[in-house]
Amino acid sequence: MNDKSSKVSVRKLRSKLDECSKQEVIEFLIESFKMSKEVQTYMSIKINGEDGIQAIIEDYKKKIQAEFFPAGGYEKLRVSVVKKTMSDFKKATKDTGLTLELMMCFAEVAVQYIHENGDISEDMGDYFTDTYEEIIQQLNKEKTSELYKQYKDRLKSIVDTTGCECWGIHDSLEGSYSVLKWVGYDNENDEVDFRNTISYAAMKKWLDIPEETRQRIIQNVWCGKCSMAVTIMDFSIQLDTCGIVLKGTCSNCGHKVVRVIENNN
Repeated sequence: MNDKSSKVSVRKLRSKLDECSKQEVIEFLIESFKMSKEVQTYMSIKINGEDGIQAIIEDYKKKIQAEFFPAGGYEKLRVSVVKKTMSDFKKATKDTGLTLELMMCFAEVAVQYIHENGDISEDMGDYFTDTYEEIIQQLNKEKTSELYKQYKDRLKSIVDTTGCECWGIHDSLEGSYSVLKWVGYDNENDEVDFRNTISYAAMKKWLDIPEETRQRIIQNVWCGKCSMAVTIMDFSIQLDTCGIVLKGTCSNCGHKVVRVIENNN
């Protein structure tokens, strides 16, 4: 058996194409175009430019929408179809910004479905919240708030949509949104490094605490200036050797306050 890979390298492909005539290269491209939808998408973008991009992304959006709101019949809510649509688009475009737009479309369609129906399959709900978290993390990697500005209203609208309590979806969305570093930093030239300001691991621990207990903690933080227990406002959540730490401001005087929540408490 020949152990050598039969896969053609880019270098070998380039060398072979150099040997071909113009007509042979054209025929090769046409055959490739016919055989692969990914190639069709890629070439359409390259040839048609911006108009081609908009037309293609609309086609992919329709595929996702059809899983939730089909033109006829019942919704199918197939996670495998949505994942494949995302994957195919990502491979074809190789553009993070375009992929982010398709992810946003999926999140908006999913939250609309939950709002209207009050429920969703657990696996689709999980994929929805995972996708929303991925969007947040992608925006957090940006060096400026420019991309965030394009999506800030849509992101906030998703997390504010009512009727999404099933499978803990609303809490998960709120947790993800709370670690979005650009909230409140809308100046064009902001290039702020927020690493370690908010920890997603800490947020997960915070959300594992029952809602009633979390509210009691929020409303019972000591303020040295007021000399009394107050409500903490605009707080971040960070990991600490003892557990997690809430850092924010006093609701009465605006003084900085801190509340440590020890492990197993």
